[in-house]
Amino acid sequence: MEKIKNILNNKKCLKLILGAGNENLKEILKLVFVYSKAGFNMFDVCAKKEAVDMVKNALKLAEREGLICTSVGLQEDVHVIKALINKQHCIQCGKCIQICPQDAIFMEEEKYIIDERKCIGCLKCKDICQTQAIITEHKYKQPYTMLLPLISEDIDCVEFHCSVDNTENIIDNLNKIKSVYKGIISICLDRSKLGDDTIIKLLKEITSKEAPFSFIIQTDGKPMSGGIDDYNSTLQTVAFAQLINSYNIPSYILLSGGTNSKSTKLAKECNVNINGAAIGSFARQLVREEISRNDFFNNETLINSAVSKAKKLASDLLLYL
Repeated sequence: MEKIKNILNNKKCLKLILGAGNENLKEILKLVFVYSKAGFNMFDVCAKKEAVDMVKNALKLAEREGLICTSVGLQEDVHVIKALINKQHCIQCGKCIQICPQDAIFMEEEKYIIDERKCIGCLKCKDICQTQAIITEHKYKQPYTMLLPLISEDIDCVEFHCSVDNTENIIDNLNKIKSVYKGIISICLDRSKLGDDTIIKLLKEITSKEAPFSFIIQTDGKPMSGGIDDYNSTLQTVAFAQLINSYNIPSYILLSGGTNSKSTKLAKECNVNINGAAIGSFARQLVREEISRNDFFNNETLINSAVSKAKKLASDLLLYL
């Protein structure tokens, strides 16, 4: 726990979000390899042993150290949703393939298919589908039961996705997580389900029962929306962090949800106190061209290109932390 607290106290936490639903082990290996070399120091991955093991393999391959965070979520939270295609409604227009940030949709035997290992539940495909051919499925297990096989894996943090409208459910599941995991817990919330007053009341109740700075509050401004590198995309996460600042909640704060290269700069300009940033969609898309190649690890030009882009992102973020 001391390693993660040192990074947070020094306000230098750069977390790569690999996706709570992302089970694409090859992509996880490449992304952690690239971003650990670029200076990112925490890696958030789905709560599966094979994914945690792949993060460890990537760090070893890159000859870097890094903290491992594993993600669990409540059933109604968008991060535990998977998209499926209703083939009876699908007209094969191709729009879902074009918009999917994870390259999870493809055609096989003249039918569109979603690879659920790659799907992160962003639902961009559902939003763009004009025939309502995209349906959703919850691949849900109780958060604390998902953690049980991972307790012995030396994970450094648990991220709890709890953007739901039932605070009793949040507190009940958080208590169950704490019964099996004794480290730092990152509470990931957005403002779409709960009003500001309810969020503050919830966080005060949670943090009052523990020692100060036992939690990270991850201010998920607009979940899985960080594909565009502008201030507007990252505005909501900074505004959410500002709300937490104003109530002096005794927790660490990480920006997330719409984060990009401008997130920490906007926080600095708005005088918002944060301990780091968690970057997901933007970071993954930034190096998509390189890591999508099958010959990535055998091509020094591809590796250098990806690491160079990732280093620039890390530098931009650290400049204002």
